[in-house]
Amino acid sequence: MKFGKRTAAFALSAALALSLAACGSGTEKSTGDIATALEKINAVKSLEATMVMEMDMSLMGQSMETETAMNMVCFNDPMKLKADMTMDMGELGSFTMNMYAAMDGDNYTVYMNDGSAWSSETVDMSYLQQYDAQESMNLYLESGDDYTLEGTEEINGSTANKFTGVIRGDALEEVLAASGATSSLESSVGNLDLSELYSDLGDMPITVWVDQESGYPVRYAMDMTELMQGIMEKSMAAAGGEEDISGMITMDKMSLVMDCFNFDNATDFEIPAEALGA
Repeated sequence: MKFGKRTAAFALSAALALSLAACGSGTEKSTGDIATALEKINAVKSLEATMVMEMDMSLMGQSMETETAMNMVCFNDPMKLKADMTMDMGELGSFTMNMYAAMDGDNYTVYMNDGSAWSSETVDMSYLQQYDAQESMNLYLESGDDYTLEGTEEINGSTANKFTGVIRGDALEEVLAASGATSSLESSVGNLDLSELYSDLGDMPITVWVDQESGYPVRYAMDMTELMQGIMEKSMAAAGGEEDISGMITMDKMSLVMDCFNFDNATDFEIPAEALGA
């Protein structure tokens, strides 16, 4: 059995919904660099970010390796976003998407190009948050627990303190439910028992780097392999359909690294005229 595009598309949709999650809340955190970093990121008016996600899967002896790269520019006042994403799916080909979003009165308008044409739609803020690097960084700083200083590393030319921690099962369930992962999975597989899907998730490790000089959180990294394996098994079983792959899919690797930079100094941009005319 070979991977079909339906299987690949579902897996990638679920993975992106989880990796780009950007709303939700956690518990109060310890004082120190993490608390300072949380305050700093919440006060930012603009920033830029790059995200790289690697996902390797296998199904009935067939493997698929994917790499997704995204460049983001985020402004808060007024709100506007830009995101350029490239997804390399190996033999299944590649996919490129360009997205812009901006406030339009009391609404938010999103403009997307899938490589062939521009389209636009009006959305609420919860949809846009999954593309907001500031909110993503805020989410994981706020939801993490038991941070431990592991030393220092050079990140993009500056010295940063490296902290390891976990997002615990109870907080993780709340994060996933609020992240947009729920709606993405529902659209892919239909009706789901979400309480069953997110039960017994366990803890997910997280690593955060905080710049020593500025106090800004400049990188986070997550190993989501075990988490995604559990969710994929449950969601694929719920999907049903002609191609029953329950218990036959393996998530060999799922990792994500996101770097944030140019705090309060992001490169400004204009929405292209062809996008505005869509």
